[in-house]
Amino acid sequence: MRIALAILISTLALAAQADGIYKWEDENGVVHFGSQPPKKQDVEVVKKPKSERYKQWQAEQAALKAAQAKDEATSEERAVAAKPDPQPEPQQDQAASKAEQAVRAQRCRRAQSDLQELTTHSRVREVAADGAVRMLPEEERQERIARMQQLIRDNC
Repeated sequence: MRIALAILISTLALAAQADGIYKWEDENGVVHFGSQPPKKQDVEVVKKPKSERYKQWQAEQAALKAAQAKDEATSEERAVAAKPDPQPEPQQDQAASKAEQAVRAQRCRRAQSDLQELTTHSRVREVAADGAVRMLPEEERQERIARMQQLIRDNC
């Protein structure tokens, strides 16, 4: 009986060690930690997990960073160009519009998620960058609800 219990405890301990810890900051500057990274958002890996899902997520993050770098390079090229092209290339416009749509979709999902959190919970806690936890006053909660609704109107 004791051996079975020891095996169970060691198995659970190994499973707990397999999970990773991620750190990210949302649009409002709030720092979050979690075992599940958000999709399509830049995060810092505090503890690497040892799973196939993590490798897949790493590949998605690399693709996202490459797309962001391409967007920045494209916008810099447009700003640096002395005279604009009379007819922009259709491929560049399509790539830029797809990237813009992806960014807007990400903002839309995040705003919807934040709005749901703000509306379903009357008492919202916020963790500041220094690690301090505070309760949002009702006025600030209502302001954030209005801001999220505006973001949804703009991006969805």
